[in-house]
Amino acid sequence: MFLGEYEHSIDTKGRMAVPAKFRARMDRGAVVSKGMGPCLSVYTIERWEEKSNELVAGATSEELRDFERRIYPSASEVDLDAQGRMLIPAKLRAFAQLGNEVTVVGVRDRFEIWDRTAWQTYQEQLEANGGRIPF
Repeated sequence: MFLGEYEHSIDTKGRMAVPAKFRARMDRGAVVSKGMGPCLSVYTIERWEEKSNELVAGATSEELRDFERRIYPSASEVDLDAQGRMLIPAKLRAFAQLGNEVTVVGVRDRFEIWDRTAWQTYQEQLEANGGRIPF
């Protein structure tokens, strides 16, 4: 399970150090894709395949077509380099409007990469809406 919130930066080549706690789960690589909202989602290869199978099973052909056309062309397989960094493709960085300063958040079966200011704004909105925490 991916948990926690970490502040990182993206270098001029588009590389970001993955939080150390997440690296071991990425030994076979990962897939980075558009997320829900202005962020990127990073899934382990195994979870990406499971999630894809789950979506195919529960969607109509029209829903599936639209989803596949939105997600798969922009998704990218990533590996970690010797320093534990992943290269985030330029198109995905642009989609999520990522600057140099990002927040990496664990979200159960994936982690998300947010522009740090966008993440702070989103968290403030959640607090203002008074959403219940079920724990």
